[in-house]
Amino acid sequence: MTAEARRRQILDVTHAIVDAEGFHAATPNRIASEAGINRSLIYQQFGDPAGLFVALIDREVARAGAQFAEVIAAGADSAGGDGDLVDRFDSVVQAADAHPATWRLFLFPPQGAPPELHQRLGQAQEIVRAYLAGELLRSYPDLPDPDYTARVLQAAARELLQLRLSDPAAATRERLHALARSLALPLPGAVTARGQ
Repeated sequence: MTAEARRRQILDVTHAIVDAEGFHAATPNRIASEAGINRSLIYQQFGDPAGLFVALIDREVARAGAQFAEVIAAGADSAGGDGDLVDRFDSVVQAADAHPATWRLFLFPPQGAPPELHQRLGQAQEIVRAYLAGELLRSYPDLPDPDYTARVLQAAARELLQLRLSDPAAATRERLHALARSLALPLPGAVTARGQ
């Protein structure tokens, strides 16, 4: 196995443990045992457990960030209209379905999470909030408070994604889509802003 493949394997095993039981359960002995390796390889690849956790967090941030960038790029290519944010939300739900452990890491930070996880999460939330505020201003230039409106939308989307990840049988894609569509009504001040 190449060094890069071994690194991926260690990260995958660590992520599976963290996803199931939290960071506190991902000890070097446990990771080595489940990966079928000598624990010295963990130290060779990552320096120490803290380095391993930061590498895992950064990998998953990059994965979720790439998925979010794809959603934004697809939205930029769309024709526009009231459904833009609903369609993008649908795409985020699909991304969460494709990599649920990645999204659980950020939507349900596990026990014993290092501070780097919360730092990256805060940065990601700022990026999403700025994106939402920009989209709201683009669609509704006279919106009275795009920043707080973006915060409310972000909180609602987060709650719906948490429901999807925690209870996918009840929080079906169709149910979430229908709810998001029903909430996509003209915002206060938006009717005059759009000339309706």
